[in-house]
Amino acid sequence: MLAAAIKSARRRRLQSLVVFVVVLLSAATTLLAAALLIASGAPFDRAFTRQNGAHLNAVFAPSASAFDDPAVTAKAGPYPIVEATLSKGRQQRPPGLVAGRSEQSPAVDRLELTAGRWLTGTGQVVLSPITAGTTWRVGDRVTVRDVDLEVVGIASSVTATAAAWVWPGQTDVLGGAEQQVLYRLGDPSATLDLPGMTGSTRYELVKLQVEGRLKPMVPFVVAFAVLGLVMSTLIVVNVVAGAVVAGYRVIGVRKALGFTPGQIVAAYAGQILLVAVPAAVLGTVAGRLLSVPLLASANTAYSVIAAPSVPWWTDVLVLLGLTLLAGLAAAGPALRAGRLSATRAITVGRAPRGGHGFRIRRALAALPLPRPITFGLASPFARPARTAVTMVAILLGVTTVVFAAGLSKSLTELAAAGNRVEQVPILVAAGMHGPEPTADPEKIRTIIEAQPETAAVTAARETEARVPGSGLPLRIRAYQGDASWTGYPLLSGRWYANPGEAVAGARLLSSFGVRVGDELTVTTPGGRTTVRIVGEVFSNGSTAVMIMDAAGLSGSLALRGFEVGVTPGTDLHSYAATLNAAFGETAHAEISAETQENEIVTAMLALIATLTLLLTAVAGLGVLNTVVLETRERVHEIGVLKTLGMTPGQVRLMVISSMLLIGAAGGALAVPLGRLLHSWSLPIMGDAAGLTLPPAVLAVYRPAELVALAAAGMLLAAIGALVPAGWAARSRASTALRAE
Repeated sequence: MLAAAIKSARRRRLQSLVVFVVVLLSAATTLLAAALLIASGAPFDRAFTRQNGAHLNAVFAPSASAFDDPAVTAKAGPYPIVEATLSKGRQQRPPGLVAGRSEQSPAVDRLELTAGRWLTGTGQVVLSPITAGTTWRVGDRVTVRDVDLEVVGIASSVTATAAAWVWPGQTDVLGGAEQQVLYRLGDPSATLDLPGMTGSTRYELVKLQVEGRLKPMVPFVVAFAVLGLVMSTLIVVNVVAGAVVAGYRVIGVRKALGFTPGQIVAAYAGQILLVAVPAAVLGTVAGRLLSVPLLASANTAYSVIAAPSVPWWTDVLVLLGLTLLAGLAAAGPALRAGRLSATRAITVGRAPRGGHGFRIRRALAALPLPRPITFGLASPFARPARTAVTMVAILLGVTTVVFAAGLSKSLTELAAAGNRVEQVPILVAAGMHGPEPTADPEKIRTIIEAQPETAAVTAARETEARVPGSGLPLRIRAYQGDASWTGYPLLSGRWYANPGEAVAGARLLSSFGVRVGDELTVTTPGGRTTVRIVGEVFSNGSTAVMIMDAAGLSGSLALRGFEVGVTPGTDLHSYAATLNAAFGETAHAEISAETQENEIVTAMLALIATLTLLLTAVAGLGVLNTVVLETRERVHEIGVLKTLGMTPGQVRLMVISSMLLIGAAGGALAVPLGRLLHSWSLPIMGDAAGLTLPPAVLAVYRPAELVALAAAGMLLAAIGALVPAGWAARSRASTALRAE
């Protein structure tokens, strides 16, 4: 049986190659989707356990000395901390926490290095991945509180305890520092009230932020995984069944020579498994290799830095699943052949009977089209079952393209709505000394307003707040002056007009159970304030956000910077350079589009592109397999047509035309199906992230684009038919007739 299987595989080399590639791509796609789904499961919890994350990040006054409590099971610190702005040349990061710490792996909050090394003394700094972004690297020089430091490493704290770390003896950076102590608690929900404690952050807040970035990825990964598995199953069954049908004649000869039905099934299943098993192994390896950069990108998006890993049992399941699928696909048609008589098995594999599609061919022949095209258009009706399977493969392939195109545009629109780079193209950060600016904010505003290209400017200030009776975090972003132009997409209600009014994001409304029109009482460091929510705006943060007029809050607020609008046609680089020359060391202007680094969108777009490419390739191979089978079955007809004068170009046109109707039908059906999948997954992604999506994010398809996407079915069909069409065009009439 093994010798017969090997001989059959060698005899059908092209079909064996198609089976090999389809199974390989199917295994790679399946493993990749499974790996992403597994990686999407509780990455924060795994990293929190691995890195001994802090349940509580407490801040104490400089004079505090009591840091122990019975609820504490482990602690690290105290570490001196300051709020500071980090800059590299003209690039500047928002104010963040800088901690003085000599330990990389204490009992609480073990830092994982992703680049470089840990600190060995003064003059050095280690950055968090968020602070480093994609442009700051090991070996760079950065400035912290007017002190020049060398970046020696990049390290991750699972609970984001600092933006950067310096040596504890770096007193020129840490002067006037508060103290940070990191705790693990026997009861993670326990609270501490120690003398001198001025503030604290619980790990649930960081977990909420991480999961807010994670959850939107799951629905579209599931959608791609389901598409991939369905299409892979369909194509593998179609390819293998077609290969078995093409081998019916050989099966009939073997039966005539005495082969039993069991031997027929074993021989043919063995032929397919000889190709499918190594393909599944290589596909599993390829999927694992492909998953490494994508998982690394996903981990970065989740703010969880760890070596990407895929459980070994995933490989085993994918390998066994694809092997079993190929074996069952081969066994079904082979069993059917095994029950046929030798005579019937020899004849059933030939081209279909002339009555199949005969009337349609006659009707198409009456159309004013070249005869090769009418011959080709009639071909799908000769094998209705095979045509249906091929059309479904094209349908799923184009559905993937439609879904991917819409999802990519939606994510781009989502990033634009959150970043507001069109409305606020320039951001100005004031130089900071601790939480206070080093220069008078009004002088900075005056310099900005003095520029002739300035269209609008407003100062943005921020503060942390709490809602009485709730432990959930709340951030208030307050503007000085008119901020209606700053580009927050308004989803319902109106923009605030008075100091006692505010607009809010969806997370705030859902977290605190309020609606537009309700009043909400908040507690800030300056006291308690009651505001009326007059509108809902889109906000892509994972923390509840309220936006209002700074005049409506008492007490001082931390200056976040200035948001600047410019006149149309302004050269942003020239404008920013002019501002920086006027600011000197007091402030720094940046082009907002160059400071927005959205790892979530980047990771999602990379996944979309990779999965779409793989699934489209599988669909194209399904078309290729069908055309190969059709061409081999019609080899005698092609020989006759060539004898009657059909040129190679006309043969090529006929073969390609045979897939055009299938591609057109599949593409036309794929457009509504892809739009349905898009409209289903986007709201789920928004709900998972706690977001209400703006209409522009959902309505991304344009009529002309839909027509082009529908035409992708014909393009996919034509591309899949190119190789066998060339083979048919090059074959000699005499060779084709002898092949029959």
